[in-house]
Amino acid sequence: MKKLLLTAYGFSTPTIGAVALKMIHKNKVTKACIISTSWPKEKEKHPQMNQIKNDLIDMNVTKVDFLDVEFEDAKKLYDYDLIFLNGGYPFYLLHFLKKSGADRILKEKFRSGSLIFGLSAGSIVMGPSINLMQYLYPEDNQFNDVDLTGLNLTHLQIYPHFKEMLTRDATIKEKITEYENKTEIHITRLNNNQAVKIDNDTLTFLG
Repeated sequence: MKKLLLTAYGFSTPTIGAVALKMIHKNKVTKACIISTSWPKEKEKHPQMNQIKNDLIDMNVTKVDFLDVEFEDAKKLYDYDLIFLNGGYPFYLLHFLKKSGADRILKEKFRSGSLIFGLSAGSIVMGPSINLMQYLYPEDNQFNDVDLTGLNLTHLQIYPHFKEMLTRDATIKEKITEYENKTEIHITRLNNNQAVKIDNDTLTFLG
């Protein structure tokens, strides 16, 4: 069983929270790990991380830890039933997932049926690539990475915070459509109150 929950903003609605809770209970999750390697600003935690931890504890997950794979051993991921890839900078997150070997471990855990949840950047890197981010925000590729292949846990390519970004960049809709036309790749736009549940080949859009 291959199970993912791709969110734009975590458990942002009662519906998304209820789906996450059901997945957690069904899979008897007792230990969860939040990968915090996605926010390079002096290594402070992304603002949503503590909220996600509290939400998971409220869902009766008895142990919730943070793991920064830039500095800590990625093999610790083997100890958890649920991995949560947090938000921040997709380039930064993907770079250190690959450098640490966490990408290979996540693929193993995915194939074996462990739950993997994502928020924003965490949802983006689970797709085939982050080439859309290079197209939109090349200045964020601070390591000048050429290989932008994602974890390939899903065929979906996510753009989170779509409606919210329209208020900051009125051209984002046209830019994404232009990318789709050039590449013939469909981009799944998620607003902050939306998510996608993936259970093997079944996709359920929430919100």
